Amino acid sequence: MFHGKDANLVKGITLNVKDLEKMTVFYDSILGLNIKSKDDKQTVFEIGNSGHTIILNLLVDGREPSMREAGLFHLAILLPTTADLADFLLHASRLNVRLGAGDHIVSEALYLNDPEGNGLEIYRDRNPETWVWNDGNVNMDTLEVDAEALVQHVSTEGWNGMPEGAKIGHLHLKTSNINESKDFYTDTLGLKIVVGNFPNALFMSTKDYHHHIAINTWQSNKKREDLDHSYGLANIDMQIPNRAPEVLISPDGLRFDINPE
Repeated sequence: MFHGKDANLVKGITLNVKDLEKMTVFYDSILGLNIKSKDDKQTVFEIGNSGHTIILNLLVDGREPSMREAGLFHLAILLPTTADLADFLLHASRLNVRLGAGDHIVSEALYLNDPEGNGLEIYRDRNPETWVWNDGNVNMDTLEVDAEALVQHVSTEGWNGMPEGAKIGHLHLKTSNINESKDFYTDTLGLKIVVGNFPNALFMSTKDYHHHIAINTWQSNKKREDLDHSYGLANIDMQIPNRAPEVLISPDGLRFDINPE
């Protein structure tokens, strides 16, 4: 519905990492992703059976970007059911993983960082029929998650790795300047603003989703420097139907690898 072949969406990201083995263990054992391929320089993970990927590239003697630079705010993995989110909550808690949480009205989300500080969100959507739209803007907020109510939905099987139906739900990026970046995301990438009244942020999508990509300046005010030799976000793989393959660089210096599917 929101993540089909006719939507403009993120299908994968590449991260430059310092400790490939430690990061591989995290994405394997904590998130339960499927290892598609692995060698001493790269691990490719697949998210469920979606074909969406997270690629970890070993970068030796790389540059640590400033917190104020544009880059990854978080990658969000969408789970199929409330039970899946409840199962992940218990799984992560038992492993003493530090979690944040937010009820965004349209969704419920858990937040964590990987060992090198890359932000991740694990979430489930509420029924789209309950989403409230006003003048083209979907109503979103950040409220407290009722964890006790959530864990009532745990399955009898518990967490057994990333569910088959999991996929990249959205990507949230740090930008240096929203006004300078807006046209790139709306005109070049073909996204529509669906939350334009949130402080220092824009949420954008196709197919009337609550967002496929968001950008914010909550922590950032600088463009990305020396992308290929910096740790963290290195590449964004994006699907734009009916577009010829091309590589685009955003006003912030972030790389988008565009393909029609």
